[in-house]
Amino acid sequence: MKNILPIAASCLLVGGGIGYLFGNQGASEPAMTILPDPSGGLSLSSRSRSSGGSLVIPDANKPSSYEEISALPGQTARLQALLEFYSGLGNDEFAAEAAKLDNLPFGERIIVGSILFGAWAEVSPFDAMEHANTQMGQAGMFVRPTILQSWAATDPKGAADYYAANKSQFATMSMFGGRGGGGMSSGAATIAGEWAKQDPEGALAWAKTLEGRDSGDAMSKALSQIATTDPLKASQMTAGLEGRALEEANSSIAREWAGKDWAATEAWVNGLPQDQRGDAMGAAVRSLASEDPRLAGTKALQLPEGNARNEAVESVAEAMGRDNPAAAVSWVMENGTEEAQRESMRDVMGNWTSKDPAAARAWVAEQPVGAVRDAAASSYVMSDHSGNGADQIAIAESITDERTRGWSVGVAAVRWMGQDKDAATTYIQSTEAISDDARNRIIERAEKGGDRGDSGR
Repeated sequence: MKNILPIAASCLLVGGGIGYLFGNQGASEPAMTILPDPSGGLSLSSRSRSSGGSLVIPDANKPSSYEEISALPGQTARLQALLEFYSGLGNDEFAAEAAKLDNLPFGERIIVGSILFGAWAEVSPFDAMEHANTQMGQAGMFVRPTILQSWAATDPKGAADYYAANKSQFATMSMFGGRGGGGMSSGAATIAGEWAKQDPEGALAWAKTLEGRDSGDAMSKALSQIATTDPLKASQMTAGLEGRALEEANSSIAREWAGKDWAATEAWVNGLPQDQRGDAMGAAVRSLASEDPRLAGTKALQLPEGNARNEAVESVAEAMGRDNPAAAVSWVMENGTEEAQRESMRDVMGNWTSKDPAAARAWVAEQPVGAVRDAAASSYVMSDHSGNGADQIAIAESITDERTRGWSVGVAAVRWMGQDKDAATTYIQSTEAISDDARNRIIERAEKGGDRGDSGR
């Protein structure tokens, strides 16, 4: 079971953590220790201390079903036990376990299913994929990427052949990608990334046989993976690339290299042809922001105006805002374009509100009307969970964008209902800041006791 633990970790990030997977079934959890197994795998030791301080080793019998696993004390224990349980199944047993997924809540089903199908793909990827395609309906699209990644981690050539013949099954994988390599990878990128861990040259050779976006995605991911351990080597393997594929490859290399050696990264980017530097340097600065926000801020302002500079400024503001959001807001307002300022407010204002809601609210109130103030005000309202509902309403009502105003008023009104139901209800029923439909949704949400950030939408 070589690659199931990374898959499990990614699944838990998607689903909100181990607590969401199994629930919190007790305030006290035993300490967990993973010990080497003579067979080469991992074994789990659950240790708890007696009142006298001595270690007590409980029964080490392994659970034999998912139901037993979900009842174990300790969230880490449940996850490890689930991995061990699935790693010991035979091909025929996986189908029976997969059938049990239908009885789980949707979010839990996605997480557990991803771990199960990742394990199944190492035993029999064709059977795992067939089950996902024929037995799971729409839910199959959530586990196919996991099957493909697990398959590629052990047999990249086989995974590549399957992908080539069944591309339509993976069309949704690239829909949720984000700036900087976040989000779900495309099928080609998933295979190339796993292949490059085992055989970098083989991965690049395969990527070059692809066409269109697949080729660029695969090449960029392979070079990005190579760059995690040898960025110089990756930078020397871009020969023959052009257009979008070359731009993405350079950006991927710069992003990985910048966190390791900024001087070498900067020298390499500056040695690229002039028309290739902007995006690569922007990617490098965004990566540098996590390590050295001050230096990244200086480098971001040296970029030519455009998307690369805006995104770099946003990354710097976000990184600065983790420790000193007030300073981050001042910096981005002084140095960023209106677009960069607006986009930065989502994270920076949220952090500021969490640390010092009074100061954040005062700053918002002083800003001139416009898109930047709207973004800051809505972020403040969303983030001020302990503030006074009436005060939040005043900020929300001042937002000029109608849709954003309606949503923000709704969030604040639901919170106010929890503090002063009569006053909040009177306000909701009389205000003209929201539509009648939003008014009804707010009241309905408040009656259900929900402050979930979706009120008034």
